[in-house]
Amino acid sequence: MRMLARYITARLVFGWILVFLIMTALFSFLELVGQLDDIGEGSYQAKDAFMYVIYTLPGRVLGLAAVSSLLGGIVGLGTLANTDELLAMRSCGFSVFRIARVLLGAGSAIMLGVLLLAQFVVPPLEQKAKINRELALSGEGSLLSTGGFWTRDSNNRFINVRSSAAGVGLADVSIYDFDEQGKPTSYIGAARTEVGKDGQWIGHDARQINFADKRITDQVEPSLALDVFLNTRQTDILSITPAMLALDDLYQYIEILRERGQNTDQFVLALWQKTTLPLKVAAMIFFSLPFVFGAAREANPGRRVTLGAIIGISYYYFDQALGYMGLLLGIHAAFTTLLPLAIIFLIAFWLLFRVP
Repeated sequence: MRMLARYITARLVFGWILVFLIMTALFSFLELVGQLDDIGEGSYQAKDAFMYVIYTLPGRVLGLAAVSSLLGGIVGLGTLANTDELLAMRSCGFSVFRIARVLLGAGSAIMLGVLLLAQFVVPPLEQKAKINRELALSGEGSLLSTGGFWTRDSNNRFINVRSSAAGVGLADVSIYDFDEQGKPTSYIGAARTEVGKDGQWIGHDARQINFADKRITDQVEPSLALDVFLNTRQTDILSITPAMLALDDLYQYIEILRERGQNTDQFVLALWQKTTLPLKVAAMIFFSLPFVFGAAREANPGRRVTLGAIIGISYYYFDQALGYMGLLLGIHAAFTTLLPLAIIFLIAFWLLFRVP
């Protein structure tokens, strides 16, 4: 029986590797084509587009993991079903659910792999890819490892932003003004900033220092209107997205936003989606079994893979749509994330219990 289990595992590994390579190459090529439109903007060149595709490759693998696991399982098990080897195994006492245990055991490496990618590999590479791309496209500012983002406008004004979050605002902002002789005229520092409903930038917990007529004035304001600020491209350079954060960093960032009284729903959803990614892979692997047992076994390999692709892509978009619907309706991310998983597992169990 162990020999049979190893044989099934070998076929599964072959199917998964084949599908992962094909899908990753295809979507990487499509990403590269999409980046070509930006070549020539700012200092963005072909080599920058190519490096962006390379840096985002692990994230692409992560995004394709669930669908690829389903299709890889269909391909791997399909090679056994096409030659009636699965029927022979069952006649030797290898039940459907024993094959399922072998399937999930082999897939545990993928589950562990996506967790390690999400925690250690994808966040720093996504951050590097995003920063390099935005800097090249903007052609403005420079990013310092310890000093955040610096830029200068046409009025002898220097702006420094330490950090930012998509849809949240900027943090630790400093604005320095100089006269034509290079002498400082004013300084504004704000713990955080946001854009008001009228489009005006507002600095919170702000400090304003003016250097004029040999007199220094120092004021602290709970909020202060800022008459000039960064454009969208510049703020995007330092914006923090969930993909750029490891699981523990994402949790800590959520706590920081809660302390500031800011909305955390987007990041809580991302935390649940990242945490349950191994379960999504397990669900898709398990769901590949009904494709090679029962009525679906009679379908040709092409139809099985096509049907699997349709189901896998439908699951992906249903999962994403449900998550964003939850954000709009105020439904907790745990429910919107776990519901599609439960549906997939229940359907798979129902189909397998019907196998004679």
